[in-house]
Amino acid sequence: MEYTPVVLLVLALNCTFQSSSSASPGSSYGVHLNADGAFQFPVFHKYHPYLNSMVQAANIPDSAVIGDDSIRKNQFFMGISLGTPAVFNLVTIDTGSTISWVQCQYCIVHCYTQDQRAGPTFNTSSSSTYRRVGCSAQVCHDMHVSQNIPSGCVEEEDSCIYSLRYASGEYSAGYLSQDRLTLANSYSIQKFIFGCGSDNRYNGHSAGIIGFGNKSYSFFNQIAQLTNYSAFSYCFPSNQENEGFLSIGPYVRDSNKLILTQLFDYGAHLPVYALQQFDMMVNGMRLQVDPPVYTTRMTVVDSGTVETFVLSPVFRALDRALTKAMVAEGYVRGSDSKEICFHSNGDSVDWSKLPVVEIKFSRSILKLPAENVFYYETSDGSICSTFQPDDAGVPGVQILGNRATRSFRVVFDIQQRNFGFEAGAC
Repeated sequence: MEYTPVVLLVLALNCTFQSSSSASPGSSYGVHLNADGAFQFPVFHKYHPYLNSMVQAANIPDSAVIGDDSIRKNQFFMGISLGTPAVFNLVTIDTGSTISWVQCQYCIVHCYTQDQRAGPTFNTSSSSTYRRVGCSAQVCHDMHVSQNIPSGCVEEEDSCIYSLRYASGEYSAGYLSQDRLTLANSYSIQKFIFGCGSDNRYNGHSAGIIGFGNKSYSFFNQIAQLTNYSAFSYCFPSNQENEGFLSIGPYVRDSNKLILTQLFDYGAHLPVYALQQFDMMVNGMRLQVDPPVYTTRMTVVDSGTVETFVLSPVFRALDRALTKAMVAEGYVRGSDSKEICFHSNGDSVDWSKLPVVEIKFSRSILKLPAENVFYYETSDGSICSTFQPDDAGVPGVQILGNRATRSFRVVFDIQQRNFGFEAGAC
């Protein structure tokens, strides 16, 4: 899916693990096994107090992941250490794709400019543990079936070829490979499956993309094999002070806080995560939308997309409802019909007076406070909604982007097919 994510962050990933199950997120800023037996990775805003001195001094250790506008605007990055000896790279986190890939040296078709802070392009000849995946390997067959590729092998070299294209038009292709992935001092995956990209059209400047989709060869599923439960969750902080997290494995089931709905696969050849929406409200009032409209499409949950896209009839009704509420507070609607923005003569925004949006799914309602519905556009001082019509993204596809879920704990329970959200978790 499309992958254009949220706020400037630092995600500390490849730090020293704590083997004690009593370790808590607040007790250490390293990756650790939490009390539930999940791998937990802390997430920080770039200007979090813990990291501020390191960032200001441009002395970022190889154990950190940073989001930086010069690498790709509003992107979340993860640090991985690949190969023997290990090479550190910053890669993009994407729940809307399955194959993980990095740009490799000796690109033979098309390469993009990789920011030096994202690490070097991966040199396969420098890693003693690097191997290409063979044509007869099961993962080669599974990947081709999933990507709807009829064939993809260099027979004379017994090398499996991968190829994937994103909804944005960007793509990556090359050899399906395996190498040692170092998670921390005591944990590693000896035969981590990834794509070694030799033909990449990518508008970002990170080293590649890490996929969390539900296939055996995704980053998520390869890490989940080291735990006793198939799930992952994250909370991306919405400000500079709070600490967030990303975890793979078992999670806390707090019935008083965590709200669950059914999780679906979007399609056989699109193994991304989706929800079924049934209704939508602004300040408690239902939108003027014929209810069957909502069920014509499911909603994809994609950490790699900033904005939230809804079907055009829903967007028009939402526009009318938000405009009515905002005009009542003294705001003036902008002129762009495909972007809901407002202007005010005041110098500050009273977020408590802005409308809230509720999205109804099966068995649950996701209530978005104003801070998740709107954002402040610094270029002209306007207040814009994160909601956009589907034809401004991928026509016919609804996407719940992660601007709308900042500060929420978001749970993908693959084992029991549940999706959960908890407000104010980070």
